[in-house]
Amino acid sequence: METESAGADIGRQVGRFIRLSERLFATLKWNEAGRGLERPAYVLLNRIAVDGPFRLSALAADVSLDLSTVSRQVAALESAGLVGRFPDPSDKRASLVEVTDLGREVFAENRARWLAIWDDLLADWTPQQREEFAALFTRLNASIAERLPKEREAR
Repeated sequence: METESAGADIGRQVGRFIRLSERLFATLKWNEAGRGLERPAYVLLNRIAVDGPFRLSALAADVSLDLSTVSRQVAALESAGLVGRFPDPSDKRASLVEVTDLGREVFAENRARWLAIWDDLLADWTPQQREEFAALFTRLNASIAERLPKEREAR
């Protein structure tokens, strides 16, 4: 019974975390930073900069969004000069999206702002508490990822 109760508590807290982090991100004045990104653009640029290049279909699957939504967002990033497309060497009919030098700069600026917020939120935690939470949160994410259906590698 204790495990079921702990599981329910964790589930509630994960849901609350998702809602609160979405609200936190929405309150940030990203555009006042000069080259700030809205949340959807940041999420996609993050994935492309960190683990790209991607085919659009693989990127959509990775971020759990509809392909048409990702396509529109990537087109906006491309118009802003933050990403570019090039032919996929394994299939010339397809293209890959990769971050540009400007995209790397803008991503780094936005990432630094986001990490500074987390540093501030965790300022009163001990280094041991931070490390323990990071390890447990990483373990939870690994368990979730393991449960997901394996996507065909389209990158």
